[in-house]
Amino acid sequence: MTGDGWSLEIPDSLIAKPHKAWGYDSGAIARGWIGESPVTVIVQVMELKTGFNKWVAEVGAWWLEQEPPRRITVPGAQDAVRLEGFVEFDGLGAADDREHCIAICAKHGREAVGLTIRSRPEDRVQHMLEPIVQSFRLIK
Repeated sequence: MTGDGWSLEIPDSLIAKPHKAWGYDSGAIARGWIGESPVTVIVQVMELKTGFNKWVAEVGAWWLEQEPPRRITVPGAQDAVRLEGFVEFDGLGAADDREHCIAICAKHGREAVGLTIRSRPEDRVQHMLEPIVQSFRLIK
């Protein structure tokens, strides 16, 4: 799966297509199954109009709960932060509409790229999502 300045490896069981969310310039969404578990992977690209740290805070502002954000290395990025926790969303049929969410916020110059992976907590597939996270890179 590739887009404007980024690439990502996803399992064959996830079907990708272009997708542009409100407030973003481009992106892609992949939906499907990992084993018996529904998973959604979204990558969105936008120009940073605020500071990077402010954008990261905005990404996690409405989460139900989250671990402390932590800086990580994303190949090609000048800075990157990982958020992980729970969001309220009814897209995957999770109990109480409570989905596990991993978000990677990465930047290169004034461009911001966000990777989001959602799964049902009760499926306990978070460890199977790590190869997707590890494959994420910015291409400049």
